[in-house]
Amino acid sequence: MAVAAGLEATYHFTFTGDEPLSATVVIRNQTVQAQPGHIGTADLHVMADSRTWLGFVAKERSLVWALVRRTIRLKGSPRLLLAFGKCFPS
Repeated sequence: MAVAAGLEATYHFTFTGDEPLSATVVIRNQTVQAQPGHIGTADLHVMADSRTWLGFVAKERSLVWALVRRTIRLKGSPRLLLAFGKCFPS
């Protein structure tokens, strides 16, 4: 896994729909740690329908369309979501 150099951020994910889940992902010092639940203060909170999120990650669905339809909602800088994506190139 190639973690974006210089990225230091905490992400809270809240997934709804078929596979509900909440998780915290912390990226620091070129490492990624994931834990269940929301821990600490997030730099970006991503709320998404689980099916839509999986489609976005697989590059089968458009992030812009999901944001317009509000099946993915962000609280924080969208740039952090782009930086997150760079940590997991396909």
